[in-house]
Amino acid sequence: MRDGGIRGVVVHPCGGDFDRIEINGTEITAGVGAKLKELAYAGKAAGLTGLEWMEGIPGAIGGALRMNAGAMGAQTFENVVRLRYLDANGEAHTKNRDELEVHYRNVPILEQNYAVRAVFRGQAAPAEEIVRKLKASQEKRRSSQPMAKSAGCIFKNPGPCPAGKLIDELGLKHSRVGNARVSEVHGNFIVNDGGATASEMLELIDKIKATARAKRGIELETEVKIVGEPA
Repeated sequence: MRDGGIRGVVVHPCGGDFDRIEINGTEITAGVGAKLKELAYAGKAAGLTGLEWMEGIPGAIGGALRMNAGAMGAQTFENVVRLRYLDANGEAHTKNRDELEVHYRNVPILEQNYAVRAVFRGQAAPAEEIVRKLKASQEKRRSSQPMAKSAGCIFKNPGPCPAGKLIDELGLKHSRVGNARVSEVHGNFIVNDGGATASEMLELIDKIKATARAKRGIELETEVKIVGEPA
């Protein structure tokens, strides 16, 4: 969010059906306001594996659907069976996964339409297997991602070289603009050391992009969505 905020209405879908999670066999229906962590633990409670990678992502189902969010080698739409969304006129539509165009960190149908819920599929598994996968996901996050405040991974991975590894190789870890700083733990995280402004974050993002372009000929794209107006 830029420092000037948004001139308009911001809708936060929460409560009621937006937060509801229901289980039917190996399928879990979740509203877009439900947290990804809640979906992972709903799977655990139902004896379903395949959703453990979601447990540490601090976001909601709606954002994960919009971006085809991913972590730990998995992506949201690998688990999606059906998607329910509203078009710009408020008309509701339901599409199966095989009817949807889905890309890395992009789902075109949700650029102008609004997801309201989705059906996810897990696979039946012993409780100890699910617990083991949840612990493995938690441990990998603790050991490879910063605990400091951030917006998560900033850049899409540019092909076979992960963005964090590229930024490390460019010698940009610890680079800063004001109180915005590239994490020493993971190069694809820009952390807020306290009071960093959006303009400082964006300036640091531009610095990283310019360095990658000049030294490697790589055009980095942001994974995060940048919205709002300048101060």
